[in-house]
Amino acid sequence: MKKKKFIYTSLITVTLLSACGSTTKEKEETKAIVEETVKTVKNQQKSDDFREQLKAQEPATEAQFQNWLPENIANFNRKEFTKTRISQDNIASAGAIYNNENDTKNLEIKIVDGASKDGLLAIQSHYMAQTLELNNVKPSQHEKTYEKNGLKVLETYVKKDEFYRVSFLYNMRFGITIENNGLSYDEVWQVIDALDLKRLNSL
Repeated sequence: MKKKKFIYTSLITVTLLSACGSTTKEKEETKAIVEETVKTVKNQQKSDDFREQLKAQEPATEAQFQNWLPENIANFNRKEFTKTRISQDNIASAGAIYNNENDTKNLEIKIVDGASKDGLLAIQSHYMAQTLELNNVKPSQHEKTYEKNGLKVLETYVKKDEFYRVSFLYNMRFGITIENNGLSYDEVWQVIDALDLKRLNSL
């Protein structure tokens, strides 16, 4: 923290000194550099605070997550729980596969807890949705970030397979991913909107 304050103060001092005798254009360029650097320092501080908060929290359990995953959601019924794909003992995760009534469409909902000393590694892709601006769009597929219904998400779509993957970070802790084949964009968001996200606050 002291180092960051030193960098911040030094930059302001350099700006004031360099402003003397400089042209208007040079002053504007120097000001822009300082503003961008200060923004970077502040964002780094927020990122560090975010990491420390996660490390200090007690992670949820797989059983709690399984209890949170609904039996029925947006015309889909839970078929089975999926096995955890994370090897660390102190990272909680769970998932479930859902089918519609005619068994013609399916989806998987996965959740992972970013709490604990290793939790940040498990929610990296979800954290990307909060911090990056992506808009890689092609006729056959796309990968982009956007905000909808209060959530900032990372969405991947492959037209050939009618595949959607939507990932987001809830409450800067819980990484949630919905993957499916055959669902439309609207159907995917019906599922997301039906999730009881607020109940995660009590875990």
